[in-house]
Amino acid sequence: MDTETYKYNSVTVAKFIVAYAHKECITINMTKLQKLLYIAYGLYLAVKNSRLLNEHPQAWPYGPVFPTTRNKLLKLDLTTISLDDPEFRNLKEDKEIESLLNLIFKSFGKLSASQLSEWSHQSGSPWEETVSSPKFNWGKRIDDDIIRSYFSKMIEHE
Repeated sequence: MDTETYKYNSVTVAKFIVAYAHKECITINMTKLQKLLYIAYGLYLAVKNSRLLNEHPQAWPYGPVFPTTRNKLLKLDLTTISLDDPEFRNLKEDKEIESLLNLIFKSFGKLSASQLSEWSHQSGSPWEETVSSPKFNWGKRIDDDIIRSYFSKMIEHE
């Protein structure tokens, strides 16, 4: 697998998740957004064996984070993001992404940001495995192979 090949820009997908949450009347903040984006990344990697996003998740104290996406979206008012944005045209036409988001929101959408952080910190999770590794530093990339394996097992259990 070419680790630099990906389907979408992480900022665009993150904004699309926010707009989707608004449509579903689900409250979303930056922490919850980061976890839902991470779940989308992991599930896509497990199912398609390729990367959904141009950015890799990193291990931060509250769980997996996509730093570039976080920094760009911190400057925005998330309440103003709507599915009507022309930026989302390709995403709205992508049936795989629609199915992926439906699954994510059905399974994880009602969880709070703190519940999702707790979920991402579970024993055996890619985040936990990364922070437990020798010579760990905050901001270390969470390895795609670990993420793929974890989400593949998760899918098998469902």
